[in-house]
Amino acid sequence: MDWNEKYLGKDYFYGTEPNDFLHAIANTWATPKKILCIAEGEGRNAVFLARLGHQVSAIDSSSVAREKALALAEANNLQIDYQLADLNEFDFGTEQWDAIVSIFCHLPAALRQKVHQDVEAGLVTGGLFLLEAYSPRQLKYTSGGPKDLGLLYELDSLKKDFKTMLWQQNQEIIRTIQEGTGHSGPSSVVQLLGQKQ
Repeated sequence: MDWNEKYLGKDYFYGTEPNDFLHAIANTWATPKKILCIAEGEGRNAVFLARLGHQVSAIDSSSVAREKALALAEANNLQIDYQLADLNEFDFGTEQWDAIVSIFCHLPAALRQKVHQDVEAGLVTGGLFLLEAYSPRQLKYTSGGPKDLGLLYELDSLKKDFKTMLWQQNQEIIRTIQEGTGHSGPSSVVQLLGQKQ
C-alpha cells in the first residue's frame, strides 16, 4: 500500500472529523493527558484530542499525511507533535503515555503483537489503550479496510497480545461508518478499550 499516493488528493481521505468510537470515549477523559496516536494518517483524531486539551503526539509512515495533519492542526489553531516513523522501529518508551490510540491500524500478526507489547510497556499504570479496527467479517462489505484476511483482527487474538490490560470494552459490532471517501457504509469492526493494571 502506497499511503503517500492514497493521501495525495486535496480532500482528506478519511475526512477531518474524529472516529466515532474515539469521539464517544475521549469526551469522558479528564485533561490533560499525554496521548500517542499510532498510524494517525491525516490527523483527524490527533487534532480532535488536541482540541479537547490533551498533549498529543502522532506517528505515521506517510510524509504526505503528516503535511496534511499539520495543516489541519494549524487551521484549528492547535499543535500536535507528528513524527514520521516505522512501527517496526518506533520507540514507545516505558511508562510515558497516559493513553495510546489505534484507529484502523492494520498490521500483520507478528508486527501487531510486537507493537501491542510496546504499547503496553509504553503506557503508565492506569493508562488507557483504545482500538477500533476491521474484523474478518468486513470482507463481505465494501465500506473500506484491507482485503487481506491476515490484516483483519479477531477480538480473542487482540486481547492475547496484552498481559496486564483490564478490558473496559471489547466487542465486535456492525456499524455504519462515514469517514470521508475512505470508509463509507456498514462495517464489521472490533472495539477495545483497556486500562493497564
